[in-house]
Order: sequence, then C-alpha cells, then structure tokens
Amino acid sequence: MRHPSWTSESLNSPLSLPEGEAHVWKLPLDAHSDNALNLLSPAEQERHAGFRHSLAARHYLNTRCLTRRILAAYLQEPPGKLDIRRARGGKPYLRDHPLEFNLSHSRGLGLLAVSAGRPLGVDLEQLRPVKYLAGIAARIFDDQAMEKLQNQNEKDRQQLFFTHWTAMEARQKAVGLGIFAEQVPAGESECRHFIPHEGFIAAIAAPPGSALPALKFLEPR
Repeated sequence: MRHPSWTSESLNSPLSLPEGEAHVWKLPLDAHSDNALNLLSPAEQERHAGFRHSLAARHYLNTRCLTRRILAAYLQEPPGKLDIRRARGGKPYLRDHPLEFNLSHSRGLGLLAVSAGRPLGVDLEQLRPVKYLAGIAARIFDDQAMEKLQNQNEKDRQQLFFTHWTAMEARQKAVGLGIFAEQVPAGESECRHFIPHEGFIAAIAAPPGSALPALKFLEPR
C-alpha cells in the first residue's frame, strides 16, 4: 500500500489546481490555532462553543479553519467569506464555486481532498481494535468480504476490516450518501488506498463510471 510523499505548501500564496489533478491535504488537528475562530461562520462558531471537551473543540476548529484557508488559497478569496453548505446526505460544497472537496478525520489527523469540478470521496481511519467487528462487518460488507475477514488472524483481520471500511465510506461520500444508504458497488467506482501516517489508513474514490484524477499529496505550512 502506498506511503505518499507529502509536499509542504504555503497557504499565504495563491494555489493552482490543474485540470485532471486532485490534491490531498494532510491536516494536523492537534495544534493550537490562535485567532482562528474569526474565520468560522456564525453557525460554525456556535457549534464550536457547544463542544464539552476541549480536544474535540480544537479538532473541530482546526478542521474548519484549515479547510477554509486551503479552499480560499485556490479561489483567492478571504477564508471567512466562503459560503460552505451541506447537500442532502451531508456532503459539503461551496455555493457559487465549482471547486469540489471532501473531508475526513480520525484521532487528531484530517484529510481534505480537493478537485476542480470532479466529485471525490475520502475516508480516513486509525487502525485500532473494534468491538463487535464481526457484527458490524456483517451489516455493511458483502459475502466475499466477510469470507476474507473470517480467514484472517486477529491483526490482519483488523487491517482488512479498515481497508474495506475506508473504501466503502469513500465510495459513498463520493456520491453524497451515508454508510447505511444503498451501497455503491465496488466494481463501479475507482478507489485507491494509501497510508497517510503510521497507524492510519485512507481511501479516496470517484463516483461510478468516473476515473480518479492524478493525486498530489500536500500539507500546509
């Protein structure tokens, strides 16, 4: 599985996104962010204030702030002025802009996939023990995937579970559907896995009938 090389990119200069290319950003969510709250919309600020735990509030703030700063660098607009909305099914989008993006985060790490008008879905998970793994898998995965899981030892079963899970989530998110909606067939959607950080696994997918663009891996500085 691919361990990509991450290119550090400044968010203080305009960013370009060539046609046929998608950028995958690695977001550090544990960092302290000074004066970031003023970049959020009133609704985002209200939600941030509702978190009871400081770490969850920090992760939310960093996710929203970095997303706004990255998208603004492509669009050359102020981060706080971006009108970010959610479609039915929860997929975020920009009003009045063709830039497509999708988010995922897990345990202090986030990923933001961005493309020029081409829908994408991205999912990220930390590898960890899962309670009731067999029961969860039986509700979500097909018979072929279940058979593969059952034939693995405990460590390999965990890795395989999250490989299937991230692919399934990425395919669903690419078309704006939740995990309990009708599933996008695996054979109809291109999906790629990669290791964004030790102990994590991620997948990025295109909608059925679409090919994934060339991927470039970036991190903000």
